[in-house]
Parts: sequence; C-alpha cells; structure tokens
Amino acid sequence: MNQRRSLTNAQRRLLSDLLRDCGPRVYAYVWKVFGDAVEVEDVVAEVFCRAADNIEALSASDRRDLYLLTIARNLGRDAFRKKRPAVATDDVLESRVSPASQPIDEAADRESQERLLAAVGELPEKLREVVVLRLSTALTFEDIARMLNSPLGTVLSRMHQAVERLREQLGSQAGWVSDEKRRFATD
Repeated sequence: MNQRRSLTNAQRRLLSDLLRDCGPRVYAYVWKVFGDAVEVEDVVAEVFCRAADNIEALSASDRRDLYLLTIARNLGRDAFRKKRPAVATDDVLESRVSPASQPIDEAADRESQERLLAAVGELPEKLREVVVLRLSTALTFEDIARMLNSPLGTVLSRMHQAVERLREQLGSQAGWVSDEKRRFATD
C-alpha cells in the first residue's frame, strides 16, 4: 500500500477548501454516473486521497475543480468497467421533466423518463460522458473539453450527436432533447 507523506498546513488548508468548495460537485458528478451511494462515497474519498498524493500538481493547476473532476472521471471509469452499472441520471433528468397534474400524466411522465434514462445509458461512452458532464456538473463546453483533453469542436460534435441519437431513438416524446438542443445552440 502507498505510504502517504505528511502535508504542510497550507496543503491541508488547500485540500480542506477544495473539499468544501468542490466536494459536492465531484460527488454530484460521480452520483449521476453511478448512483450507488456507497460506491460514490468511496470514489469521492479516493479522489481526494489521490489529490493529496499529487498535491504539487494540484497546487499548480489553474483549474483545480477540473483537476478533481478528471480524477473522478478516471476512477469512475475504472469502477464502471469493473461493475458495468446503468448510468444513473435520474436527478438531472427529473429536473427536465415537467411536473404532471394528473395521475395518468405522472405515469406517462415516469414512462418517458425511464425511456430517456435507458436511451442515455445506451449511448456510446464518449457521447454519454459529454451528456452526463454537461447535465450533472453544469460545466461549460470549454471546461468539458479541457477536462476530457479534447478539442472544443469534438465535444460540441459529441453533444450534437448524442442529442440527435436521443431524438431518433425517442421520437416526439423527447421534450428534454428539444430543450437541450435549444440550450446547446445558445451556449
């Protein structure tokens, strides 16, 4: 096992500040991808352990939030490959579904949401990753490009492809897709 070295008081403060400021965002991102609270807590804890192990690189980073989200992404990918769970974007997608006024409407909305969740889960990893990052962390496309170490055009293209695939798969029932398409065009 790794022997962790002692941190200076300034490094401890930096990690404490990052945990306070970025911890909820990292947790939300990992939760949206995996949805298993126990595994999420383990991944988030490991993110900050890795950050402590690489405190010099973290300190030198001009976007520490992206640094932490990149660690979370890599750890999450490893866990995902081991477990292969469904993508859990319920909370994000629930916020996109309008509240129903009648029980029959609620059932129809729930069914539409389940179809959307399944469709997002079936997207290829590179497309799904951009959608989940965009919706769960509210990062700009520029930040997503930096985090993924991809050109901005590639990230925009992946989002466009994801929206188009979701539209094709879900047809006219994809109100969320239309909303995201409009949002995508304005960002």
